[in-house]
Amino acid sequence: MDNATDLAAKIPAGSGLSAFVALRDELRATDLSTLDGPGYRAINRRLRALKEPAGVRIAFLGNVTLDLLPPFAAAHCARAGWLARSHVGGIGQEMQALMSPALEDFQPDVILLVLSPRLLRPDAMAGFSALPDEARRALRDDLLDHVEQWVALAEERTRATLVVANFPMPAVPALGVADTAAGYGETEFHLELNLELLRRMRPHRRVQLLDIDRIASSIGRARAFDERLFHLAKMDWSAALMAAAGEVLARHVVAAKGAARKCLALDLDNTLWGGVVGEEGPGGVLVGQGDGTSEAFLAFQQRIRALKQRGILLALCSKNNPADVEEAFAMRTEMPLRLEDFSATAIGWGPKHEGLRSIAEQLNIGVDSLVFIDDNPAEIALIRELLPEVEAVQLPEDPSRFTAVLDGLVSFEKAVVLAEDAGKAEQYVQAAARNRFSASAGDFQEYLTGLQTVVTLRPATAADLPRVAQLCAKTNQFNVSGRRYALGELEAMMASPAHDIGCVRVADRFGDLGLVGLFILAERGAALHADTVLMSCRAMGRGVETAMMNGIKARMMARPGMRALTAEFIPTAKNHPAAAYFAEQGLAARETQEDGTIPFAVSREEAQPLPCPWLTVVEDVAWM
Repeated sequence: MDNATDLAAKIPAGSGLSAFVALRDELRATDLSTLDGPGYRAINRRLRALKEPAGVRIAFLGNVTLDLLPPFAAAHCARAGWLARSHVGGIGQEMQALMSPALEDFQPDVILLVLSPRLLRPDAMAGFSALPDEARRALRDDLLDHVEQWVALAEERTRATLVVANFPMPAVPALGVADTAAGYGETEFHLELNLELLRRMRPHRRVQLLDIDRIASSIGRARAFDERLFHLAKMDWSAALMAAAGEVLARHVVAAKGAARKCLALDLDNTLWGGVVGEEGPGGVLVGQGDGTSEAFLAFQQRIRALKQRGILLALCSKNNPADVEEAFAMRTEMPLRLEDFSATAIGWGPKHEGLRSIAEQLNIGVDSLVFIDDNPAEIALIRELLPEVEAVQLPEDPSRFTAVLDGLVSFEKAVVLAEDAGKAEQYVQAAARNRFSASAGDFQEYLTGLQTVVTLRPATAADLPRVAQLCAKTNQFNVSGRRYALGELEAMMASPAHDIGCVRVADRFGDLGLVGLFILAERGAALHADTVLMSCRAMGRGVETAMMNGIKARMMARPGMRALTAEFIPTAKNHPAAAYFAEQGLAARETQEDGTIPFAVSREEAQPLPCPWLTVVEDVAWM
């Protein structure tokens, strides 16, 4: 296809990160809906030629032919910033593949399961119309039991995130319009099948559902399925459905890797409202009920507010007079978004790339955690040139399409919305109160004492694991090793008697910071090794680090066979703030290794707790 050929030709020859980044950027600038199957395969050939290590490894298993699906998934994963490598199991070998050496060697991060009921239970599905209602319900349960058996085996044999495709409704039921009047027709069968699948999978923390039924509906069932392909190759997904499924699978990858960006920064004029507030005045900008344009901006703000409820921080980056902006938010009370919904602002006449840097500094996050939305193509082009780490998104001219643009962003996907996510914006309000208190305190010690900080140390529970995995994925600055453990790996450690996973919760007079710290300890002979020690940056600088290390030392002392505590600092691009941590806590450095890793150790006799009297430290009775 010419489009695919032109796109591939723009990518620099050779391999490595620069070629991948170039391809990623080209894919982001391309409407992938214009590509057909050959176009996706052309992109996939370029991706396969890269020597860069895989960012994500995806295994495709099922009872249908899945060989055509990986190129679609790879292109959309690359667009999202992940270089995907794939493994495809044999048709109908979804159980056997979980026990194969090939899958074990591949070590998938994600496993996709796709099952066709008419291949899994061919006689029953072919004769569905002749089955009595109870037999149809038994068939439903039989299909669900098969999925549950697969999930149980996959959880036992792998540490991957499991993405299970649900079952699409047939385009036309055998009884036609009379199907919904039947006792238990095809429509009700498929609705209950997918609803019960959702309910059965919900308790499994590592399972995500790929909603093929919804995806097929969104593109049209007649366009989604290819009966001829099914009879030829035992796979009835059309190229259009595989492309749409590949895009949604990329969302699941972002969620599985804990790679959601943290903040959405927005322009104001012709973005949050129609018109220029400095010219039309607060009453003249378009947003609210009454006309199509105003209602489109209203719907866009409502969708943005839903992102905040997902735990995404909001920020404003706009060229405006601050007083005009404040007046607009004060007067236009019908707007869903209030000025206090934005955790950081950069409103003025300076360059927007400087404003985005300021927002990142205010929130203490990297610029690579930002998505920026603007209607001005010149501003978007400048951000892409000067701050390529920021995902810059240009809005179309028609505001009725704004919500679709927001929904099309892959960068904000999460596997689950946790309590810590829902309270994210409130945490920044509390942080501002702490900063005001700090400014009024006589000295730093008075500030620390006045915070009335309570630190709780306790073993991680199964319910903590989603948050623990999130901390592993997202903590950069105070992360001594930079290790990123996925949910399956953490589950294995929790089940291991040689490992301890400790959680650190922090609260003070201004509010609850939540679960902000984590340590993972592993027995290595007669030494207890601090494999992972990390803490959210919002809890740094008040001595919580010392309370955490005191807890680690106590865990070593509680194991009579442990003669030393060991650790290592592995430098990354962002963890310099943690470089001195182990030395400050009384561990002695050993010779630095070639890769920059610095080993540390302290003997049992010398592992003394350090004082932090301004903290109230509570240890769970399970560790006492």
